[in-house]
Amino acid sequence: MEHGQVPPFVPGGDLTVGVEEELMLVDGAGAMLGLEAVPLVDGLREAGSPAGVVTGEVYADQVELNTPVCRSAEDVRASLRQLRTAVVAGGARPMAVGVHPTAPFGGAVLVSSPRYDRILDEYAGLLRTPTAALQVHVGFPDERTLMRGYRGLRHHLPLLRALAAGSPYWHGIDSGQATARAAIIRSYPRTTLPPLLRSWDDYVARTEAMTAAAEAPDHTYVWWEMRPRPLLGTLEVRVMDAVPSLAAAAGLAALVQGIARRAVESPDPLDLSDDVLAVNDQRVVRHGLETRVVDVDQGLRPLREVASRVLAESRAVLAPDGLAAPLDAVEALLGAEPEPDRQRRLVDTGGVPTLLDDLVARTVDLAG
Repeated sequence: MEHGQVPPFVPGGDLTVGVEEELMLVDGAGAMLGLEAVPLVDGLREAGSPAGVVTGEVYADQVELNTPVCRSAEDVRASLRQLRTAVVAGGARPMAVGVHPTAPFGGAVLVSSPRYDRILDEYAGLLRTPTAALQVHVGFPDERTLMRGYRGLRHHLPLLRALAAGSPYWHGIDSGQATARAAIIRSYPRTTLPPLLRSWDDYVARTEAMTAAAEAPDHTYVWWEMRPRPLLGTLEVRVMDAVPSLAAAAGLAALVQGIARRAVESPDPLDLSDDVLAVNDQRVVRHGLETRVVDVDQGLRPLREVASRVLAESRAVLAPDGLAAPLDAVEALLGAEPEPDRQRRLVDTGGVPTLLDDLVARTVDLAG
């Protein structure tokens, strides 16, 4: 295979689901551990089991929990519970949040590897603030089916971002955003919303042109916020903040699985343009669920209305196979105080230390 060429597609399952969950490691006061985390992370790498794998990340004080390929989001939840348990048992204090609320600008401590060194050289001074994501993979049996899933999920990436949005604070101040993580990620090269594509050939051509222009080694250096992973046979949804609640993480994985399944069975007749999708997303970055977006029928309507419909559609396609129960957590998200509002309320009433304690407490609440 030539340098930068997209590899052949490897079948990845029949709408299976898996999760990569990034967690920050903090001290007793909720501050990032920095270099003190290095031996801890080295030990946690051994915490994997049949439930999944714990790996390090570009940030020295962060781990990534990787579930196996799962049939259902219930299985995802069970895996993440065991992996979070192993992290805590290994002596770590994890925090699930899209941006560490108080980490100082320029305070990120980075690790070295051949891949990370190349990224750091290209990013220069951009990797200055620790961020963490909830990344969901959906497996597909072939390229055509994957592209159907791509079209349907692409339309609803702003909704998924809104449901997970929970990083209003950065550098100890209120950013004014529902998710400051999105603003940080957008500063990175080749990190954009996924473009409108009609076929697998379109994906290959677009990706190979980008890697050639960037002189990047391979397709994994294109960081769209949803991207095909040919060697895994999956679509990787990268748009969501890390969330403290296990139930919410599983529910969001189920929603991704449901949207993908419906897109395969009943493709949307229309596509949102790149420009309109970007406007939808920017409104969500600022306001979370409390905004209006252009829906797939080109109508402008409240995002909460869109969310209710998409949730119902996902239940309808997942319920026949007994896969819909985790969606109850998404319904709970829609009925609860929005996460950015909760965090602001905690800071207003108890100060930033109260927020940091709350984020850790919910992350280690393995019944949550």
